[in-house]
Amino acid sequence: MGKMLAFPVLDRRIFWLLLAIVFSQIDVVINRSFTVGHKCFLKDGQPFRYASGTMHYWRVPSEYWEDGFYKMRAAGLLAVDTYVIWSLHEQEPGEFRFDGMLNFTRYFELAQKHDLLVILRAGPFIAAEVDMGGLPYWLLRKNPNMVLRSTDPTYLYFVQRWYDVVLPLIKPYLYANGGPIITVQVENEYGAYGCDIKYMNTLRDMFRKVLGNDIVLFTNNDAEDGYLKCGRCDGALITGDFGTPTISGNNVTYYVNNLEKWNPDGPLVDSEFYVGWLDVWGSPFATVPTSELIENSKTLLDRNVSFNYYIFRGGTNFGFNAGAGEGPYQPVTTTYDFDAPITEWGDPTEKYLAIRELLGKYFPLPPGPVPQPSPKGAYGPVQLSYVGNVFNVLEQLCPEGPVYSQYPMSFEMLKQGHGFILYRNVITKKFRDPAKLSIPVVEDRAYFFVDQEPVGMIDHGVELFSISISLEPGQTLDILVQNGGRGRFYPTNNPKGILSNVTVDGRNLTKWAMFPLHLPHFPAANFRPSRILEIRNEYRYKPGAAFYSTEFMIDKALDTFLKMDGWTTGYAFLNGRNLGRYWPGQGPQVTLYVPGVFLQEKKPNVLEIFEMETAPCSQANTCIMEFVDTPIINGTVPAIHAADKYRQRFPRKY
Repeated sequence: MGKMLAFPVLDRRIFWLLLAIVFSQIDVVINRSFTVGHKCFLKDGQPFRYASGTMHYWRVPSEYWEDGFYKMRAAGLLAVDTYVIWSLHEQEPGEFRFDGMLNFTRYFELAQKHDLLVILRAGPFIAAEVDMGGLPYWLLRKNPNMVLRSTDPTYLYFVQRWYDVVLPLIKPYLYANGGPIITVQVENEYGAYGCDIKYMNTLRDMFRKVLGNDIVLFTNNDAEDGYLKCGRCDGALITGDFGTPTISGNNVTYYVNNLEKWNPDGPLVDSEFYVGWLDVWGSPFATVPTSELIENSKTLLDRNVSFNYYIFRGGTNFGFNAGAGEGPYQPVTTTYDFDAPITEWGDPTEKYLAIRELLGKYFPLPPGPVPQPSPKGAYGPVQLSYVGNVFNVLEQLCPEGPVYSQYPMSFEMLKQGHGFILYRNVITKKFRDPAKLSIPVVEDRAYFFVDQEPVGMIDHGVELFSISISLEPGQTLDILVQNGGRGRFYPTNNPKGILSNVTVDGRNLTKWAMFPLHLPHFPAANFRPSRILEIRNEYRYKPGAAFYSTEFMIDKALDTFLKMDGWTTGYAFLNGRNLGRYWPGQGPQVTLYVPGVFLQEKKPNVLEIFEMETAPCSQANTCIMEFVDTPIINGTVPAIHAADKYRQRFPRKY
């Protein structure tokens, strides 16, 4: 036999102390519970209500999550709220991402570290002003006739497959399992979309199968009778969403009373108490007065209503992730500041201080100083050089070459989720001069080139679908189509690209070559500059669908803002990260937020611009752009038009 291992003999008192500690920790986990009581929640058996705030993990660099949680808790909040965004986690079928800014389990852990509970809104549809409401674009390729947000078997198959992956990741973080998650939402605002209780109950069963019964499920809808009736499911708490009179039309007393009719035993919850509103290109920056927000917040607190400030920490629609408003088509801005108490760039505001003062009268505030704004970097002007237009760098943008088809194909069928596709046709027929070129269905903006010279543009947003054009046999017609974002609330089967025949004087153009353009998206697995830098300065400057680039150095990386005035519309890329869309002439956003963690200290930083129209360049092929320390997200916009009037009359549809 081998030698027996010798263990030190523990003092009996130490042994029993350690044993008591072990059992006390087991007891903490065993006795953790969060349930629905009479007119209140019960947390570990005790009456509980909360004031919460939303911070979307994919809209805030993961390096800043902890700062956000600290500031939210310092404001007196007891919980944080976020959606789970399917479209970013599964950008192509079966390819799942949970790293970096998509690592929501790390988000849960940091929230718990800062003594914040978590309200989780796991979809599958989330709205949230993102492309297709957070549903993956490729659903439209798998089955073009699929009925989204329904009991359509194809749709439910992919939802179930997604939940089989994501719900097991969530389960360990439920409150009953020792984690911070106290409630989980089923779908989102379904009552404004449909009225299929069977569909809602099917989703509920998917949640229960994995998460079990030790979690409070809830639904959330506009706090009006029809929405609450159609958006509910059996066995889930009915909650509403409503803001102040500026946003929702009535004060909160009206909505609380209506919600109480549907949930007389309570608890009453406003799951989206709006601190501001979303913004679309070309419409004024939306705000809610602080005094109005505080007055209505006090009413909720005095009525014992739990509520969630939406949004509490602003964020950014990086990449191509912004959706669009329905009705008149209006793309959502890159900034998702939302007039929030904590800005897109993480600074507390006057609204933050007022909320903190109010909540401090109802909940104990944690110790520590009042959070202050962080320093910003004013790095000044940088000089960009013209690289070439889309035709000069087409091989780099589409290395696999074109797809050929008799008729144009959609983004979805070409496996292009976002961004741009170049449609090419060599003219073989003789037409009048000028001729009428029409595309009855194009989503969303199309730029026309004849032999690589720009000749016009049509835009779905203003219902412009034809142009006058001169075409000769042998000439090449290129149509560069931009996907400006799919509908963020009514994700019907609305694919992107050229979706009809292209006609010239009523005659179809056939035999198309289509080039999906691979620009840096978000989030990218590896952040690196594109290959267009390799051919810089080889081409003569031409406006339209062109690239510009520069390298610059900084000593200290701070948050900063890229000022885009003078440029027309396009996308900016920093060190291979897509900062999002700019469109300063439309407004209200003029600057793009650049998180300091996207910058490199004492190393070359690569800035690339893809400008769709005209850049402010000199004859020397150079342009100037400036990094400033003050954002402009509430700039001037064009004169009010029909889309603005519609938006003001029916704000909830946006």
